[in-house]
Amino acid sequence: MKLAEDEVRAIADEARLSLTGEELAKAVRYMNNFLDMVDRFKELDLKSVEPFCFAEATECPLRDDVPAAFDNIREILTDRVEGDSLFRVPRIVGEA
Repeated sequence: MKLAEDEVRAIADEARLSLTGEELAKAVRYMNNFLDMVDRFKELDLKSVEPFCFAEATECPLRDDVPAAFDNIREILTDRVEGDSLFRVPRIVGEA
């Protein structure tokens, strides 16, 4: 599968990207190289390969997404940093 310049320009427009002529040509080459690489996977014989554990939704080891109410809205809003643009958030487990 090859993408033409007008197709890549339409994709860029959807992503709200403005590309110069040189950037568009580079993007066309990059995207077509990527699609060529993906097409090479079609040549592989994968009948004897077991699917990755995340491929089946019934065995997904990730936690369920449970919605929760924000009871501490005032506290959240008072922990702002640098005016209105940033919020201080709790550290993610395992990150330093």
